[in-house]
Amino acid sequence: MKTIKILIIISFFFSCNQDENPIEISSYRSNEKVTLFYSAKMETISVISIPINLKIENNSNENQIFRNYNYKYGNKQKGNSVNIFLNNDNKLKRQGFTDIKVIESHENNSYLIRTKHFVDTTKFKSNFFKPYIEKMLRLNQDTLNIGTIAELEIQHKDLIENLIQNDSISLLFLDEESETGFRKELFSAKF
Repeated sequence: MKTIKILIIISFFFSCNQDENPIEISSYRSNEKVTLFYSAKMETISVISIPINLKIENNSNENQIFRNYNYKYGNKQKGNSVNIFLNNDNKLKRQGFTDIKVIESHENNSYLIRTKHFVDTTKFKSNFFKPYIEKMLRLNQDTLNIGTIAELEIQHKDLIENLIQNDSISLLFLDEESETGFRKELFSAKF
């Protein structure tokens, strides 16, 4: 009988502990390439796409489901909506904004986010991007992959910090028991 009481107390503690933080979100560096977008109208780089890896851990005893996500740009110039991809064994599958995304109980999913930061052309003049622009014009293309975040931080640390400083993502998880179907809290990660 004493053993049963101890097991009940332990399982109660374990279930309470999981309810406090059923979801954990962490971000980490991606080995994907940063992409520059050239605007012929502006004659400069107008958008920079930065890849960010996201890991979502489900610490609960139930599957967790999210649909909507919100990427918040921390810089003044903001950016376009992001693309998010499920990364399953280095195979990327695009996830639509309203697609149901399931993280199974005690599992984790890895995602790749591709941002689209607008460039502050007053802060980073055309001559800053001149070598990249010349290469794009020579190749007759409006996009150019220029290296990983780690590689760019060596040459353009100010640019990378300016773009992703205070960026964050929020995910709204579904809750079948609530009237609205959504939890009140958002789980988020800062970059």
